[in-house]
Amino acid sequence: MKSVVDRNFNLMASLEAYVDSSYLQGKTDREIMTYIASLYNGDKSSAYNLYIAPNGIVKYVYPAEGNESLVNWNLLTDPRINVQLQIQRAVQSKKMTVDGPFELLQGNNGLVARKPIYENGTFWGFVSVGLDLDKLLFDSGIKGKGNEALQVAIRTPGESAFYGEDRVFQSKPMLATVELSELEWELAALPQSSVLKSVYQQIGLIRLAYSMVLMLALLFYLYIMRQRNTLSIVVKERTQELLEANEDLTAVNEELTAGEQELQQYTRRLQESEQMLSYLAYHDALTRIYNRAHFQTLLKEQMEYDYAKTSSLVVLFFDLDNFKMVNDSHGHHIGDMLLQEVVGRIQRAELPYHTLARFGGDEFAMLLKDCTGENPIQHLCERLLDLIKDPFIIANRSFFVSISIGIAQYPHDGVTWETLLKNADMAMYVAKRETGSSYTFFNKQMETNSLTKLEMGNHLRQSMERNELEIVYQPQVDCTLGKIIGVEALLRWNHTTKGYISPAEFIPLAEEMGMIVPIGEWILRGACNQMKDWHNRLEQPLAISVNLSVRQLQDERFVDKVCHILEESGLEAKYLEMEITENVAMQDEQVDALRHLRNLGIAISVDDFGTHYSSLSYLKRFPVTKIKLDQSFVRGVQSDDKDRAMIKAIISVANSFQLEIIAEGVETEEQASFLVENGCRQIQGYYFFRPMNADQIVQVLGQSLQPKLVFMEAVTESKNKL
Repeated sequence: MKSVVDRNFNLMASLEAYVDSSYLQGKTDREIMTYIASLYNGDKSSAYNLYIAPNGIVKYVYPAEGNESLVNWNLLTDPRINVQLQIQRAVQSKKMTVDGPFELLQGNNGLVARKPIYENGTFWGFVSVGLDLDKLLFDSGIKGKGNEALQVAIRTPGESAFYGEDRVFQSKPMLATVELSELEWELAALPQSSVLKSVYQQIGLIRLAYSMVLMLALLFYLYIMRQRNTLSIVVKERTQELLEANEDLTAVNEELTAGEQELQQYTRRLQESEQMLSYLAYHDALTRIYNRAHFQTLLKEQMEYDYAKTSSLVVLFFDLDNFKMVNDSHGHHIGDMLLQEVVGRIQRAELPYHTLARFGGDEFAMLLKDCTGENPIQHLCERLLDLIKDPFIIANRSFFVSISIGIAQYPHDGVTWETLLKNADMAMYVAKRETGSSYTFFNKQMETNSLTKLEMGNHLRQSMERNELEIVYQPQVDCTLGKIIGVEALLRWNHTTKGYISPAEFIPLAEEMGMIVPIGEWILRGACNQMKDWHNRLEQPLAISVNLSVRQLQDERFVDKVCHILEESGLEAKYLEMEITENVAMQDEQVDALRHLRNLGIAISVDDFGTHYSSLSYLKRFPVTKIKLDQSFVRGVQSDDKDRAMIKAIISVANSFQLEIIAEGVETEEQASFLVENGCRQIQGYYFFRPMNADQIVQVLGQSLQPKLVFMEAVTESKNKL
């Protein structure tokens, strides 16, 4: 089988080389189709089709007969989830990917290999080879004449058999593994029941033969008894022989009886196993509710039934907010118990849903029927949110969790079960991203935003190669000293066609895509080199602050990379400060990395202090030297008593821990005056300077700050009065 697949997939290399040679420029459609036909026929291929898809749209297909539905098909918008996943893997890896078996557009089942083509680093399109599953099995000798004596089954490891029956794998079969590029299949074979029946018939004949021997022996014994006067000695000898033979036959019979009993027990265990497998095929082993496979099957059936009745179905897709934190902090066994408690609470509430299923991890789906409007849906979602709000008591601990719910309605939000689930999932992530512990109805803008996010992600991957990323610097002022004492390095993305893109849009995307690590390293190297250049040109050395992502701390070599960058730039460690954001929980390994950085002499500051995760815990656990007062508090200085009280409290905390404190986002003189008067003399914000390029920094270092520091006279007088 592997040789048949490899022989057909090898056509991909010839097809790719043909496209790479000129990217079809200067070639007519007829020339291209002639080449594909010669490639297909010249290699005596058994492939189902070969095609080329410029920009992801299938344009050239051979053979044309039977593949008409593929022509002008846009792979990038293909509604099938597995196809989209394969497309994403291909685009991300830039390698050939294989998927299958699954139902092709032509209606048959098959395998599809795709390879993305890039022209000068830009996505050009795909080349693809498709195989028909039945023809593959015939060509491999698995189906057809010659295999009538064997029961054969094939499956992907961990999934149900897509050829043959699952029970073959449970009956001590002969096993083999076939690796097909990214795929791995398991083959199992057993003798047919007719062969086993023949064996049982032979056993029956043996038993009959033994019974006949016993009968003949008995007749012979009676005959000897009649002749005892003349053959007494012979009778005794023969009798002894018959007794011994009888013992042997009895032993054989007992063995056969024991074997029969063992076979009956094995058959019973096999039936029990089949029942358990049948149960597990449609139920989640942990929570005992339906699983993804059963929910998808049931949803498809209900959609077909409801289509005829023109009624309404609703899919709710939800998961637990911050469930990963529970697993990481308390262990997976606590996480499993939490999932069981959540399901139990929902079941006991007797909500008016049709089906509840666990899709895996902490993801669940709920099917509603006969919903006449949004009000009943909203009411049920609010009941769900209220159910989960109360704490869960597990191992004598209280766990507070919440859920985010995405809602998709049939047929308004999708006419296929795949689309309905995809859109509900998309709505759930919007709810989670916006507020958490809420529900959101799907709308078309979400789908547009998803495609926009995918496009932005592709552009972001190319931004460093295109030199679109820039570093700007915002000065930090010590109002008491009346001068600039440092700068913060900030990232900007100047897209070649869209202009400057907000960091609030692309920084979370970089975190999600894992690109924040190379980008962060690039910023750190550029900032250190720039600061060392300023040190060489300026009389008074400044410090530079660089934002640090938790993902960078997950790199075991991060500390070594920082040391290398400092050595490479020549910047002393005491002039470098790294800012960590307090919106995530850190593991012990990441805390150790911060301690190593602090031991090198690098300052550690907490950004956005007081707004996110366990602020005081950070000050206790981490080697912090400075805290950065978040601009959300600063903005309320002029109007909110609570913000003013919060600022005073945070400044008091900083003084108690003997830490420096700096306020960011300061935009007015009144804000600056209040902060300095209450003990925060370091200021960063538009009141003094906006972020600027390196040349502008050199210019402002020579400017006087006195016009902006007039308020210091009033602050000094106020302190003297005290």
